[in-house]
Amino acid sequence: MNYETLDKIVDSYRDELIENIRKWIAIPSVQGAPAGENAPFGKEVRRMLDTALEDGRRFGFEVRDIDGYAGDISYGSGPQTMGMLAHLDVVPLGDGWTHDPLGGEIENGRMYGRGTTDDKGPALCALYAMRAVKEAGIPLKDGVRLILGCDEETGMSDMRYYASKLKMPDYGFSPDAEFPVINIEKGGVNMRLSKVTGGEDGAALPVYSLYAGERPNVVPAEATAVVGLGGLSLAALNEKLAEIEKKHDKFRLAATDAGEGRAKITATGVNAHAAMPERGVNAAGMLLIALKELGAGGEGARAAIAMLAEAVGMEYTGESLGIACADELSGALTCNLGILRYDSNELSALLDIRYPLCGSEELMLGQAAKRVAPAGMAVCCASSHTPLHVPADSKIVKGLLKVYHEVTGLPAYTIAIGGGTYSRMMPNTVAFGVCFPGDMDVCHIADEYIDVEKMMLGVKIFAHAIAEIAGN
Repeated sequence: MNYETLDKIVDSYRDELIENIRKWIAIPSVQGAPAGENAPFGKEVRRMLDTALEDGRRFGFEVRDIDGYAGDISYGSGPQTMGMLAHLDVVPLGDGWTHDPLGGEIENGRMYGRGTTDDKGPALCALYAMRAVKEAGIPLKDGVRLILGCDEETGMSDMRYYASKLKMPDYGFSPDAEFPVINIEKGGVNMRLSKVTGGEDGAALPVYSLYAGERPNVVPAEATAVVGLGGLSLAALNEKLAEIEKKHDKFRLAATDAGEGRAKITATGVNAHAAMPERGVNAAGMLLIALKELGAGGEGARAAIAMLAEAVGMEYTGESLGIACADELSGALTCNLGILRYDSNELSALLDIRYPLCGSEELMLGQAAKRVAPAGMAVCCASSHTPLHVPADSKIVKGLLKVYHEVTGLPAYTIAIGGGTYSRMMPNTVAFGVCFPGDMDVCHIADEYIDVEKMMLGVKIFAHAIAEIAGN
């Protein structure tokens, strides 16, 4: 098939697509408290879904609102349906931005903003690809459906709800990762380690609170502890923290006056996606190590803090926790300490673990429980999902690899990732784009961006994929 006309149509969308992405990312669609009927994830997510469905309607497609959990935009019909699964919710904006996270500023060919690459930008790329196929008049043998979810970042309850109401498409892709084709996604476990400590009575350096992280799938860039100074001065505490900094690479620690004989210790790290924790610096682990070396906490808390510092700390392999594993096909396990809390009574840490095909959830929970038991800590599974593996010789994988190579001229191959996408929510589905090989993964970090030229290439790849796989 000659796709020259299709590519020209995509090129004509450039300015409009840029403005539409700006419109979408200006809506801070972070999950919030339910806001009335059909807004289970808050008013901003509801506003984002309304905006997306209106754009689909404006382009002449059929749209449906699935009770605010998700929406879909459809074109054509046939014996089967090709699905494209993207999400409209985003992680919190976070700190450290040098560009407006809601502004869509373009600098050196990059558009900055929360959601530009995860996942509003790719969702719009898929929508404009559908529009281009429609305007080019390319006949389809199967229907095409873009499903837009609203709870990808916090559990994917949206897709479970959608599947309970409607038949899922038969095959497809999720534009929420990278090219060429991701046919393996590691399994995931959110593991909680906790202990009721019994308070801080009699502690030489009591710990009154710990706080780090908002989402387990983000490496926390800041962690704080409120401690009692005891016989220390604030200056003396900062001297001790400076000594700890010298002993450890990448440590940034400082204490400020918190009043009433207390100090606030702040550890500063670097955000990263939990699927690639090695790209960040975990402030929660840093703080635990510092508190352990200070000997902070009452009897119960001190043992638990020391255990978390030793068994988890800033490590991202799971080795000290006893859960490390790897295989040739899907790589190594990763472990991120995403959330840390203490209120003078209960200490808890929530780990985001991504494990390879060879891993076992039951074995990991058992090994972790054995490791932390000496400190009196409990282990439980907060949530989990099994690995995804779509064979490389399947119809959808072969078709997408063919299209990717034909459009870009680049080598086409399958890869495995630690991230979890909507691909696991639908049969015969893989992750496909929109980041290219060698690109920095900027999901969940400050100054998230999308390269405008590569974005336009992504639209062409998606359009060709629709025409090639769902077309006659």
